Amino acid sequence: MKTKKIALRFFLSFPIFLILLGLNFASCASTKFEGKAALTGRVCDENGIGVANYYVSLGLGNTTVTNESGVFVFKDVGAGEYHLTGGGYGWCETDTKVLFLDKKSIVCLQVEKLESLFPKIESLLREERFDEAKKIISKSKEYNEKNPLYLFYRNLISYCEAPSEKRKKSVLSSLEKI
Repeated sequence: MKTKKIALRFFLSFPIFLILLGLNFASCASTKFEGKAALTGRVCDENGIGVANYYVSLGLGNTTVTNESGVFVFKDVGAGEYHLTGGGYGWCETDTKVLFLDKKSIVCLQVEKLESLFPKIESLLREERFDEAKKIISKSKEYNEKNPLYLFYRNLISYCEAPSEKRKKSVLSSLEKI
């Protein structure tokens, strides 16, 4: 009789044990780490090749630059959601949200070359969709203001939108610098 009571008690308490064990694992999986850690990431192109000298910002003046392999590190970052932005000469800018909840996580940012925008811009210009073309080129302004190709396409959009002799000269001048 005593063995039956022990077996009954075990079978009644075992499901409760499993539920508590499951809740413990679920809470471990969804909690943030405590303290601070290094938020590490890599910026690469569409082929997976690291992008050097790409500026990445975590906000609040916290900016770093990728090394020759495209790797960046922000030290002493607390767990949470962050808004990463970045750009580099000859590259499109990036703007993404990142959840940093695991000290071992690595952020991967894939970016496009600035040149990848030009066929789309040309297509929009042929369709006379100037505002969309301006919106696309303006997203890469901060890091490419001195890039001759960027300047050419910016001037080309202005000229196509409202042709004038002055704008024509700007386009031709930009073209000479390429």
